[in-house]
Amino acid sequence: MRKGFVLIMTLLFSVALSAAEKLPKKVDKARQAVAGVLTYKDGQLKGSGTAVVVGSNGDVLVSYGFMHQSDSAIVIDAKGKARPVTGIVGLNSLYDCVRMRVGADKKLLGMPLSATGASVGDELYMLAYGNKGTGAVTKVKVSAIDSLYSNAYYTLDVNMQESYESLPLVNADGELVAVMQPMAVGDTCSYAIASTITDELVATSVTYGRGYYNGIGIRTLLPEDKETALSCLYMQAVVGDSLSFRRTVNDFIAAYPNAHEGYMSRAEYMAVYCRDMDGASVDWEKALSCGDKDAEVYFNKAKVIYSIVQSGDTVSHKILSKDNAFAALDKAIELDAQPLYINYKADALLENGMFEGAYECYVSLAATSLRSAEIFARAAQCQGSLKNYGVAVELMDSAIGCFDEHSLKEASPYILTRALLKYSAGRYRESVFDYNRYEEVMGVVPNANFYYMRSQAEVKGKMFQQALNDLERAISMEPENAAFYLEKGLLCYKVNLLEDGALALEDAKKIVPDAPDVYYILGCIYSKASNKALAVENLQKAVSLGHPDAQVKLDEMK
Repeated sequence: MRKGFVLIMTLLFSVALSAAEKLPKKVDKARQAVAGVLTYKDGQLKGSGTAVVVGSNGDVLVSYGFMHQSDSAIVIDAKGKARPVTGIVGLNSLYDCVRMRVGADKKLLGMPLSATGASVGDELYMLAYGNKGTGAVTKVKVSAIDSLYSNAYYTLDVNMQESYESLPLVNADGELVAVMQPMAVGDTCSYAIASTITDELVATSVTYGRGYYNGIGIRTLLPEDKETALSCLYMQAVVGDSLSFRRTVNDFIAAYPNAHEGYMSRAEYMAVYCRDMDGASVDWEKALSCGDKDAEVYFNKAKVIYSIVQSGDTVSHKILSKDNAFAALDKAIELDAQPLYINYKADALLENGMFEGAYECYVSLAATSLRSAEIFARAAQCQGSLKNYGVAVELMDSAIGCFDEHSLKEASPYILTRALLKYSAGRYRESVFDYNRYEEVMGVVPNANFYYMRSQAEVKGKMFQQALNDLERAISMEPENAAFYLEKGLLCYKVNLLEDGALALEDAKKIVPDAPDVYYILGCIYSKASNKALAVENLQKAVSLGHPDAQVKLDEMK
């Protein structure tokens, strides 16, 4: 990086115009738009270079490599007036261009951009910085033109020098045609990027605050288009740190003082990051005063308050209550009954066990753009929690009805949920049918608990052989799960398969030698098989382990 003051640069040109050659008037005037730049890092001078002022709003083009790792900069115009850089408008690291901005005034002369560019063989004027516009001027000729995306890339017939970097190339009309590129190792000529790139040097929602922009410590300015600026604001909320987001949201408010989004975003920041609920309340009121999107503001307020309350944060403030969150949410719905707002309320009510209110919200959404299997399933969950299992099953029918025959695999979680609801409703054989349908849709179900649950429905539906088959599958998948052996033993006892039941429970004893239920059921099996000795032995063990019914069974055997 070059060191020292840019004034010395006027002595470095070897191909300057002779003193006798008269410059075109407009070229001479264009020299007034060439500026010097001083960069700083932590208050210390980092380097000096050349830039060109373009347009009338204080925009300056300079090399990215020169600005890299600086945290402030000063632009010195042709009259020697210094202006601090207020921000970065945009950059392109590939073409080593940065567009930055200083405070504009009538005395800051900007160079107009060429609309036509240059052709091979054209002569251009390379302008250096000098006090009062007296910088050296070098004539160069365009020897080749390449096209890089939408911009021309010029090859020039002059050997590149480090001091040429960022110098403007103008035509006889004093219009900026191109800006010199940095010198690369082995270059035998020099290159320049067309000035048309200027309009592309604007931060977008994708680039703002990210990537190469972080290589410069000077703040990035928001785009002048409001919607793009808003996108940058929202993106910064996702990818930026809290400090950079606060700076961005303050910039947005300064640029768009009548836009509710800025105040709303800052209110969320104050509440979530700073727990400054008074500051947040002030900004929510300012957002409401904008008067164009009150429902959106109330919804934002409701979400923020609710999220803080639900997080269990111990911060205390009168605004932080579920009642205030729901009041703001109801106000948003009153002003604009958007399905999104109603869905949020439904989820919040469900989360807080307010099943009737949640159910009403979910049902109302069935007639909106949010109609989906998930909406019906949530409504079914509400009714299931209220023990209205019949209604819940009907709602799950509607959920499954949202899928066609080609997407049944996507419907499988809802089919399984309906099986559970039918079991709770006492419709056991229908429950088994849904379990079977789930297995058919999924193919292999590598889950022992699935077969255990289906066996429970099969037992209740008096489908005993199917239940035994499922318990065997569960045992084969989890041979160390004593609960499966216990269930098999109990079922075998009920259906008089006493030998099979005894074998299952003897296996269970090896896994859980101190489980009273195992000894109790085994004792009952041996009693039913007329093996009194083993019956008494196992029942006495169950008594010693605290089984509540084992002693009664022993007394019955006396």
